[in-house]
Amino acid sequence: MILMTKGVTKRFGSTNALEDVSINIRPGEFHALVGENGAGKSTFIKILSGVYEADAGEIVWQGKPVAFSNPRQSRELGITVIHQDRHLIPSFTVMENVYLGMEYETLGLRINWKKMHDRVNRLMDELDIHIPQDIPAQFLSPPQMTQTEIIRAMMTEARLLILDEPTAALTNQEAAQLFDIIKKLQTRGTAVLYVSHRLEEIIALSDRISVLKNGRLMKTLERGVSKAEIISNMTDNFSAETGKGAHPVLGDFLLEVEDLSSADGTIGKVEFKVRSGEILGLFGLGGSGRTEILECIYGSRLKVGGNIRVGGTTYSNPSPYRSIQRGMAMVCEDRRGKALITNLSVKENIVVSVLDLYSRFGLVNDRAQERDTQEKMKSLSIKAVGCNQPVKELSGGNQQKVSFAKALMPSPQVILCDEPTQGVDVKTRHEIHSLLRNMADQGKAVIFVSSDIQETLELADRVQIIARGKSRECFENKQLSAEQVLSCCYVEQE
Repeated sequence: MILMTKGVTKRFGSTNALEDVSINIRPGEFHALVGENGAGKSTFIKILSGVYEADAGEIVWQGKPVAFSNPRQSRELGITVIHQDRHLIPSFTVMENVYLGMEYETLGLRINWKKMHDRVNRLMDELDIHIPQDIPAQFLSPPQMTQTEIIRAMMTEARLLILDEPTAALTNQEAAQLFDIIKKLQTRGTAVLYVSHRLEEIIALSDRISVLKNGRLMKTLERGVSKAEIISNMTDNFSAETGKGAHPVLGDFLLEVEDLSSADGTIGKVEFKVRSGEILGLFGLGGSGRTEILECIYGSRLKVGGNIRVGGTTYSNPSPYRSIQRGMAMVCEDRRGKALITNLSVKENIVVSVLDLYSRFGLVNDRAQERDTQEKMKSLSIKAVGCNQPVKELSGGNQQKVSFAKALMPSPQVILCDEPTQGVDVKTRHEIHSLLRNMADQGKAVIFVSSDIQETLELADRVQIIARGKSRECFENKQLSAEQVLSCCYVEQE
């Protein structure tokens, strides 16, 4: 075994984040770690990477007991973590990011840039990665960012690569490219500890799957296990939805978009309509303009052309403030960067967009804020110590629910959702799907973007294809197949 943990336990106050967890990982193995949000996956990773010290138990690395008091010690042994929120310096080039924390190559008293470039190039060729080394990280696509972190990890000959939700923001094609790179790493003997909520890829790729629940190891499953067995070990006999329910009752058009184009040129000639009671899925490949369309409609991205009508009334100059006033809400893909203020409490985040409703003569009605927050927390099953707990202390799934609660506080009629289930567990995903369907059943219009084609087919009443910043065919979701959708996405350059 390259790594063994024996009875690892970690407590935060009176809460057991991990209790008696014993997992072993073999050289070259693809070992998945699954569990609901809050099951202890992140805590386990942080112990292996030296961020936390275990309160009890033992870590054995290549046959020898080890103890980490900081991340550097873990990295020096050959353990590297690539987080969902990628740790790159935006203004640094690819090569400079690859060499972060490493000594530069020198020639006398000067930096030997050529030798550094050549070393990175050799590793890129070996892993079949092709990224210009001189481009700043801020201009990289999500898969290129992940690839850059993999290169950095292998510069120090990582023996265990821990990947935390690496495909959350990737399309199926981009994820397939990542998996090809992972297979090459496995042939070098590098073990992979893989955390993901996408059970289909877990089943397809894993040699073994360790399931955590409430901080305890439930079982380590062998290759060939079913999705149902994984879910039964993760949850309390929870069953995910198998498809859409009855046909929706449709009303008037609540959102109409005609010939929409953005100032930065990322989208143009976008058209679609959404009725009351309907869920419309916007689907396209990475870079197709899906997110940009929602941002243009909501007003967080400048539009230069086209018409928008909300509830039958022309909406000519969108801005986030005016959109809220018009009865529109936006649930952003980047919940930590754009939707939530993580240092503030659950209550402060939920009421931030409707503060004026709680103030009179310069005084804030804190009791009313707390009452309404508690109501939203109960209706969305937000797990927190209380409404005054900082959002940064919540699991990813509960943070996403807070983001929804904030968006729903003004009682919107049109809800724009960008990757609403990204990085959440199977149970939270089901809860979010039920929430979106319930909102549609209440007569609201829901427009959502997902990079997961199966999720789109599960939830949407219609699927609007977006390709190269333009709207293409719109399908009724009646016996619609993934092949039909994808064939429309791969349009030729006009």
